[in-house]
Amino acid sequence: MSSSITTPILERLPFEILWHIFSFVSPRERSIARQVSKQLRTLCSHPIFWQKIELNHSSLWSLDDLRTILTPHLDHIRSISIQGVRDDTVRYLLNHCSNLQELRVRRWRTLSDHALKLNQPHKKLRLIALHGQETPYTAIDANALARLMIQLPNLQTLDMVAHAHIHIPTLLKMIQKHPPKTLRSITMPIYHHEQQYDGLSIATDDVEKLLETCPLLEQVFFVPNIGVYCQQVTHHHKLSPMLVHHRQRIIHSI
Repeated sequence: MSSSITTPILERLPFEILWHIFSFVSPRERSIARQVSKQLRTLCSHPIFWQKIELNHSSLWSLDDLRTILTPHLDHIRSISIQGVRDDTVRYLLNHCSNLQELRVRRWRTLSDHALKLNQPHKKLRLIALHGQETPYTAIDANALARLMIQLPNLQTLDMVAHAHIHIPTLLKMIQKHPPKTLRSITMPIYHHEQQYDGLSIATDDVEKLLETCPLLEQVFFVPNIGVYCQQVTHHHKLSPMLVHHRQRIIHSI
């Protein structure tokens, strides 16, 4: 029997065509293809396929499924965008992707302080974005967020848009002991009452202290998520951050 008959049709394709095909498939599909043959294992394990990845799930990722896909490639990952997470999946990514520079998390059922616990400082992470606009429950407080900031010495952007409340004085008290030296932009959800919030000056003194504490911080965004403003934006399934302070100027809104 000739080798052309015994060799799977897919593997008879030129390497360039195989490369093009697998540049479009998902990480889960590459993980499955790696088990087909030595040739596909080598192809689907190439670092370039794992430097920047998107992990979408119609429900929620289980930690076992995520490990199966990512474990062989943890050192190659530089950027992850993931949706459908639990505490354990976020914590796994933060603690095992040692070269991770950007982490974007969307959609969770619940997300708590446990998700942000690091075993040791992560020196590569520059951006972390937690976007839970359609998520009803987020139990992350100022203490957990401050501890995370302290353990990310090269963090430049911290972006949290969710139904939560970060108490800025508490955050300040913690990070003033270990000022974030590289932070340039921060977005936080805060509590406000419609009679206390005018859409412009939110906790101005605290914002000034943030700018003083973080030498490179250029802009501060707040997500006011309680009151009339919140009811309007959540009606459209979206929380809209407002740029309330800039090192050079005050911006009314974006």
